Amino acid sequence: AARRDFYWLRSFIAGGVAGCCAKTTTAPLDRVKILLQAHNHHYKHLGVFSTLRAVPKKEGYLGLYKGNGAMMIRIFPYGAIQFMAFDQYKKVIKKQLGISGHVHRLMAGSMAGITAVICTYPLDMVRVRLAFQVKGEHKYMGIVHAFKMIYTKEGGFSGFYRGLMPTVVGMAPYAG
Repeated sequence: AARRDFYWLRSFIAGGVAGCCAKTTTAPLDRVKILLQAHNHHYKHLGVFSTLRAVPKKEGYLGLYKGNGAMMIRIFPYGAIQFMAFDQYKKVIKKQLGISGHVHRLMAGSMAGITAVICTYPLDMVRVRLAFQVKGEHKYMGIVHAFKMIYTKEGGFSGFYRGLMPTVVGMAPYAG
């Protein structure tokens, strides 16, 4: 019984650690994606590989990991919530709707992904804002400062959820 009681905690930790490892591995590509998607004026004329070379020259190798601290603060609860929610949604769908097999796992995965996104979206917004900054042009001085600025200058709590709907719509098939 004690083993079952801590299943949720093991799931939470396993999901969080797995998410952190995966995101740290891909952090340089994520930073480049943000710089190029948002047309950062320092890098907009470059491609992916030339930006991967240019960021360390301009900002040092840690520049490839800018925003990764906020990502780690976000991805641990994201991975943990998604991992735990998947099991719960799977049980509910099977019990309440009587659906099992691939369809119920697809539905549970989609719902778990959406739940995790909604819970961690403010952290994702802060991560993107920090990752977009280039050395010497900081609007945000860190994670806490970014939260304060967004809250005070962009509409309070709702300012953290701008752009949520397209993310949720895209998350359903992706997480499923």
